[in-house]
Amino acid sequence: MNAKNRFIKQEALIIAFLLMSVFSVFGQSVEEKLALQYFQDKEYDKAADLYKDIYREKPSPVFYNYYLDCLFAKEDYKTAEKFVSSVAKKHPMEQKYKVEYAYVIDRSGNHKKAVKFYEKAIKSLKSNRADVIDLANAFKVRGLNDFALKTFERGKKMIKDPPLNMELADLYMSMGNYKGMVGEYLDMVDDDEQYMQPIQAKLQLLISDPSNDGPSEALREELLRRTQKYPSKTVYSELLYWYSLQKKQFKLALIQAKALDKRYHEDGERIFQLAKVLYSNSKYDLAIDAYEYVMDYGKNNRLYQTSSIEILQARFMRIIEDAVFEQSQLEALAIDYEALLHKYGQSGSTVGLMMNLAHLYAFYLDSTDRAITLLEKIPHLSNVDNYTRAKAKLDMGDILLFSGQKWSASLLYKQVEKANKYDAIGFEARLKAAKFFYYVGEMDYAKVQLEVLKGATSKLIANDALDLYLLIIENMSLDSSYDALNSYAKADLLAYQHNYIDADLTLDSILTAFPVGEPIRDNVWYKKAEIAVELKKYQLADSLFQKCVNEDAFGTLADNALINRARINDNQLNNPTKAKELYKKILMDYPGSLFTVEARKRYREMEAASEKFMRGAN
Repeated sequence: MNAKNRFIKQEALIIAFLLMSVFSVFGQSVEEKLALQYFQDKEYDKAADLYKDIYREKPSPVFYNYYLDCLFAKEDYKTAEKFVSSVAKKHPMEQKYKVEYAYVIDRSGNHKKAVKFYEKAIKSLKSNRADVIDLANAFKVRGLNDFALKTFERGKKMIKDPPLNMELADLYMSMGNYKGMVGEYLDMVDDDEQYMQPIQAKLQLLISDPSNDGPSEALREELLRRTQKYPSKTVYSELLYWYSLQKKQFKLALIQAKALDKRYHEDGERIFQLAKVLYSNSKYDLAIDAYEYVMDYGKNNRLYQTSSIEILQARFMRIIEDAVFEQSQLEALAIDYEALLHKYGQSGSTVGLMMNLAHLYAFYLDSTDRAITLLEKIPHLSNVDNYTRAKAKLDMGDILLFSGQKWSASLLYKQVEKANKYDAIGFEARLKAAKFFYYVGEMDYAKVQLEVLKGATSKLIANDALDLYLLIIENMSLDSSYDALNSYAKADLLAYQHNYIDADLTLDSILTAFPVGEPIRDNVWYKKAEIAVELKKYQLADSLFQKCVNEDAFGTLADNALINRARINDNQLNNPTKAKELYKKILMDYPGSLFTVEARKRYREMEAASEKFMRGAN
């Protein structure tokens, strides 16, 4: 029986046992109910008398245990020894009763004699897999894990196929010995790689448990040790690569992937696939590294052209999302885009490059005209689908809005919405149109559009629509006016247009005009903090996000502000102590926040690093 089938059989047996236990409750006789009541009331003499008779009529493990527990409670070890001895004689082939008999002696106080019986039971084992497992389980049931361990170790010497590593690993796990558990799993795969899949399935459950990092850390340490000690055994490198992907330790994954690529002469195939994973997880620096590695194989490599395109996309997204760039990098990236478009031409296959370059020109290089010229070409290219044409028109609307041509932008949004009423791109256009009306102070009209979009099929659009809708609702005055919100929307548009000085001045005027307690104020502090981040003034941003929290500690933006503070202290201000404190605060004070998963993961990583440092120091 292979490992996978064995798992299924074990699970089926457990389910069957549970069902039998449940059904037995409903099928109890009067005597059984009375015995159970006596047992629960700790009237063990009465319970024992009843269970003795019940077991004689129905010799099941349940009544065996109840009767024995009654005798233990009474400290009637002489009767218990007789009882277990008689049961053992009726079941001479069952390993369980060898342990049970010795356990009674152990409970009576004669530990040395009991140990001799335990050892005798282990030594008497023959080369029978079922007997080994049964004896080990009998020890486990009585909490005698050390003897269960000895049982499996003896069994491993006698039985090779199928091996007992899995059962031994489970025992180590129950003992909290994660290093021993991992060792058994890895030895099993090392002996026979057919077990790789079931072992990975087992390990995946263990290392993904958010409440226990022990198995995960033990696996990481042992894999690192074995890959260094046995560099020729690729099974460990493959497992380390697999592990690093499961745990999203992408830097380690890239190191392992490069090593495996060289060993197997894969010509960059594995690295290319990993690059796509890195990109989708917003690890743009690592994705760039991976694509560069693939391109180093030369222009004749079949992945070269795709990698040369994708690497530009990764560089572009690093600028858009991470905001990590210098002006010279922007200019160099634009030149590389132009060179690639010149090389491969402007067509349906390079339309993504054209749209990204247009975004770069408009929002970062102050070349709106060049951006619009690029986007205007897209509808006329061959092999361009309707979605891409609509997306290019929306991008053009964004650029017009950015450059101050608000009404022209609105016209494009409405055109796309009208032509794609029931498609995702149509909903996106409607959201942009609603936001336009918010920018120009038409709050009631914007609100109507947003109410419809709250039910959009795209979760992202629905969430964005809900956020803006709530902003409008929460900031409507008693007379149904929007004085504070109108000023805030003006500042929001100025910030979108990168006019940060005027945006900041407008936000300051709101703080002056509207006293503490006005709902708009936490949004104002938050927007000022976002502007500070854009300007890379991270110390200022940290303090402004805190002011947002101070304004309304349990408002809708409080947890957003705290996670941003934690990220800034963690990544930009090099203040891990403060970051750790902020991650903990999110977990303690905002348990329902969307950011608890991120906060918990990073907090545990920092805790583990601290513990490792302390162990090293000692």
